[in-house]
Amino acid sequence: MPKVTEEYRAARRDEIADAALRAFRRTGFQATSMADIIAESGLSAGAIYGHYPSKSALVVGVASRIVGARLGDIEALASTTPMTPPPGVVRVLVDAIRREVGDPAVLLQLWGEAVTDPDIADLAVGTVDRLAAALRGYVSLWHQRTHGALPDEADALGTEQVPLLLAAVQGYVIQSTVARDFDGEAYLAAVERYLPR
Repeated sequence: MPKVTEEYRAARRDEIADAALRAFRRTGFQATSMADIIAESGLSAGAIYGHYPSKSALVVGVASRIVGARLGDIEALASTTPMTPPPGVVRVLVDAIRREVGDPAVLLQLWGEAVTDPDIADLAVGTVDRLAAALRGYVSLWHQRTHGALPDEADALGTEQVPLLLAAVQGYVIQSTVARDFDGEAYLAAVERYLPR
């Protein structure tokens, strides 16, 4: 029997994750069952459950993949000259959400699930913590390079400003879901204009 490589397993997990996202977009997180995800993927139940034993585990896997990519985006921005001002990172994160998740309402549904599902709650907290840490490093470096701030001062500014940047991303998700006349481009332009630089 041929040995399955880790690359093959990773590709299969990505295939399953993509199918789950399509199903979540179509019917919402709550209404999507593992049977729906299996049907969407075209794979056998054994193939799915071999990678993800539950819908919560699948969501954690999908989110980990997406967050990992976002951390890579932030790291890549930190290596550019000149660096993008911190409010511009909000646009990068929102664009990634729109590209990879599709309808931001799926995220809002997941945040609602975090109230009663400990696995989803751990995921939400861990996601925010990882993004906050990456953004703090980015904001600190930006202040050092752009304004000549000393490291301790820049770190303090990062700690102070990162909650605003995270709130701007979360605000986009909420408003794009519940506000009928929401103008995403105007929102992002205002974030870039008015959040601290």
